[in-house]
Amino acid sequence: MDEFYLPEEILEWLGLKKSEYLSKLIVNIGPTDFQFEEYLRFEEFIPATLSLPDWSVETLEDKQKVKTFCRTFANPEVFHQIVIGALIPDQDKNEIFIPILSFVTRHESLIKIFSAGEISRRLLN
Repeated sequence: MDEFYLPEEILEWLGLKKSEYLSKLIVNIGPTDFQFEEYLRFEEFIPATLSLPDWSVETLEDKQKVKTFCRTFANPEVFHQIVIGALIPDQDKNEIFIPILSFVTRHESLIKIFSAGEISRRLLN
């Protein structure tokens, strides 16, 4: 792929969204859930979450498309991984996924907080 440059206003918006989502995560994370220092051990699952999510949703925030992917894994234990990113058009009008935040959780209640939007991929049975 050719190089992709983000305009300064998009970079600022991405930073603000990351802060907003991180604040929401901090407020809602429970004491029995994974803590931030544990997230690194789940990074290897991100490609599978993005390529084969159980579900994904799209929403429009500040005139920008935001897409959230979720996949549930059962190894080494049951956990849900969420990856949130913006869909930014390039020069050819293709949408490039720019990650904003990813996290893992044991609790479906936390997933529901980040799952608002129009379903773009339904839950697999």
